[in-house]
Amino acid sequence: MRAFLFPVFLLVIASCGSLRNEVSPSLLSLEGEKLVVNSYISPQDTLLTVKVSRSKPVLGEQTDALPYNVADATVTLTDGNRLVALRYVADKQWYQAKATLLPIQAGKTYTLTANTPDGKQVTANATVPKAVSVNQGTLDSTIVTTGNRLQKVYSVRFDWQDPANLPNFYEYTAYYIWGSNYPINGPVTSPSNALRLLTFQRENRTGNLVTDDRQDGSLLTSLSAEVGLVEVPASNNNAEASLKRLTLGNVLPGSRVIMQLLSTDELYFRYKDAIIRQRENRSNPFAEPVLIPSNIQGGLGCFAAYNRSEKTLTIR
Repeated sequence: MRAFLFPVFLLVIASCGSLRNEVSPSLLSLEGEKLVVNSYISPQDTLLTVKVSRSKPVLGEQTDALPYNVADATVTLTDGNRLVALRYVADKQWYQAKATLLPIQAGKTYTLTANTPDGKQVTANATVPKAVSVNQGTLDSTIVTTGNRLQKVYSVRFDWQDPANLPNFYEYTAYYIWGSNYPINGPVTSPSNALRLLTFQRENRTGNLVTDDRQDGSLLTSLSAEVGLVEVPASNNNAEASLKRLTLGNVLPGSRVIMQLLSTDELYFRYKDAIIRQRENRSNPFAEPVLIPSNIQGGLGCFAAYNRSEKTLTIR
């Protein structure tokens, strides 16, 4: 029996070895390094920022001695009438300018240009979409038993009306806040004045990205995100009745959810979707490679636009 299995084992090894294919260097790109530009603009910006870096080619000229980040570029943004030059900020490793110097407005097209002293130049255009309003938020609660605790778990979802007769692309998010008035971009200073990004149930491949493809002009809805919970010992007398009277707003006064909807251009949607799918494929050796879209002429990266709307849901 062993004498029979040994040739079979060798045959399996030989079959596995045949899966290995040598890739000829002639089939790989010999193209040199390129500038990589990433920037997102919106009417809600207080700061215009642009990240400029270098690509690292697989073959060809070795550029390991050069820094990945590009700190000596000339970077400008224009709407066709105004032009603003962005200055490099070393600790952020990006270029920036105050948004008041070039207000970002819906319907306008903006052009980004970056030049480096070695003669490289890239350019890209982005048109800012109109904002789409959040209609309303729905707060749900479910009572569950966990160990010796009885819990009321809160979750939220929200919807918006898709404008008809044109393609639309969205990304949504939400924050949970409690305590006194709290700015979205402010630092968390104390447990009684806190902000937390909510995690939505993620769709396969698309995360919190939504398109109106095949649902043009309809009411679109986010997935559900858990907000928080309150609990009582399950051994308490009338534990369920006590839990029903207990609310998140009672336990954490000032509880509220800020729901945000980004109406994006197509490239923003396609670029982020490709990044999500690429990350998911990293652990799968049999997955098809994901091509990352780019609108940077003469280089790589993404210059895209979005317009944000938001609505606050108070939790009593």
